[in-house]
Amino acid sequence: YFLVHFQAIRCTLVNCTCECFQPGKIHLRTCDHCKHGWVAHALDKLSTQHLYHPTQVEIVQSNVVFDISSLMLYGTQAVPVRLKILLDRLFSVLKQEEVLHILHGLGWTLRDYVRGYILQVN
Repeated sequence: YFLVHFQAIRCTLVNCTCECFQPGKIHLRTCDHCKHGWVAHALDKLSTQHLYHPTQVEIVQSNVVFDISSLMLYGTQAVPVRLKILLDRLFSVLKQEEVLHILHGLGWTLRDYVRGYILQVN
């Protein structure tokens, strides 16, 4: 289907010793090691690398947008309208090639993203 490369992203939940997210075979957003969700692991990556200082002008970088997008799109078939609006704002400042690369890495096409959900092919 698609392949997303994961760095060692540890679980951020208290007392969890899982050092690396391993997507489940049925539920991609659940770790096979500790059974916690993708967001609990992804927060480890976001919390240390993307610090924002209110006195600086924020520059949106595609790797940061990928990290944020993965919280909403990875392993899902639909995106809620309010979250899509936020992603649209982030995507609007990137080059189209960057947006396509992000979407493809998360298993979405541009057409599916614009629609707001992935069509099921039977």
